[in-house]
Amino acid sequence: MGIGSGGLVRRVPGRSHLVCRAETGGPGPATVGSPRHGGTSGGGGRGRERAGLSGRAETGGAVSVSGEAGERGMPQVAVVVPVYNGRATLPRCLEALREQTLPAATVYVVDNGSVDGTWEWLQEEQVRWERVRVLRETRRGPAAARNAGIRAALGAGGVEFVAFVDADCVADRLWLERLIRALDQRKVGAVTGCVQGVGNETLVGRYTALVAWEASRADAVVDRADYTAVGLAGCNACLRASVLKEVGLFDERLWISEDWDLGLRVVEAGWELRYAAAAVVRHQYLERTVRELVGRVAKYGPGRPAILRRHFRRRLFLWAAGRAVACRSPITGSVQVTSPDKITALLALAGFRWPWVWALLLPYGVYLGERIRMLSLRQGSPISSPWQLAAMTGLNVLESYVAAASLLVHSIPQGVFCV
Repeated sequence: MGIGSGGLVRRVPGRSHLVCRAETGGPGPATVGSPRHGGTSGGGGRGRERAGLSGRAETGGAVSVSGEAGERGMPQVAVVVPVYNGRATLPRCLEALREQTLPAATVYVVDNGSVDGTWEWLQEEQVRWERVRVLRETRRGPAAARNAGIRAALGAGGVEFVAFVDADCVADRLWLERLIRALDQRKVGAVTGCVQGVGNETLVGRYTALVAWEASRADAVVDRADYTAVGLAGCNACLRASVLKEVGLFDERLWISEDWDLGLRVVEAGWELRYAAAAVVRHQYLERTVRELVGRVAKYGPGRPAILRRHFRRRLFLWAAGRAVACRSPITGSVQVTSPDKITALLALAGFRWPWVWALLLPYGVYLGERIRMLSLRQGSPISSPWQLAAMTGLNVLESYVAAASLLVHSIPQGVFCV
């Protein structure tokens, strides 16, 4: 959680890993366990007939990514953009899609009940850009909004791939081309890309961007998609239309981690999910106050328990120093052993028995601050003020406590233990 939580993918060729947003709301920590250890999948793919490999060979295969959308031999890609009160960020998102080297055949923008003028602006935008189709979905939640776009795309016919990006994200010009290139093998049913965080000028904004950058920096330099992953980043992904028809759409019962669940169902159906580190989108974090940061961190609490309950029953994952150890257990759960909340709580409690232990809280705080300072140097935006460094260290600890508390509160009712 927070600083040092790890990136989207543990880059070990030939092995499968989980990709997810952290409980803290950023891109990491990434791995919960191997998908081959998972249980029965949940969501819309349950009970569907799974096609054999020979059947997939007819729908998969190499794809050409040169030319204009609609040309003979060009992949037909639909892009789905869910939006809720995104008037401030959606124009940049659509402008980036307009500038793609591989143009989408159609961009479906699904308004999820915005009240900030987004819907009205979209009426004008679909006139200016003929490839935009505007939909309105009254059922709230990202899963319902994305599903409305998927149904429209599949219903129109001729679509081979469906890609996803969020309204608060800006895609690189090569984003869609690199996602499609990663689908050039028959066994690859879906691909997910790199999500880089962008903050704002406030202290909270700088801290959030710093944590997000740390999680994505190592992956962004890889310019080939040769690492397998499990779980989608819903703001940066692309699936074969045939795979969506096979495993089902996003599970609308999930408001958090619905993308992760879909990725797991793809893998459990026998398909491979690729991680394309060079397919980059930049996610704009809008939080400017501590209260807003805490709210974002807390809302991710239900995600990991739901995924563990659906896909990893009787597995316990123990995290230490960015690595996880999984074991069979009567308890389904995940524990971050060395996160700042655990370390500070342990030192504080031990101090009641051995008062000298309390003195260790200071060097531990210095250690956390030094990690943040070094991270800012590597990012190229050094923290020069001691009070800013101290404040970011405090945010790191606070974020860790909020994430752990939210996980615990939401995991117990689900029969899972996460902290």
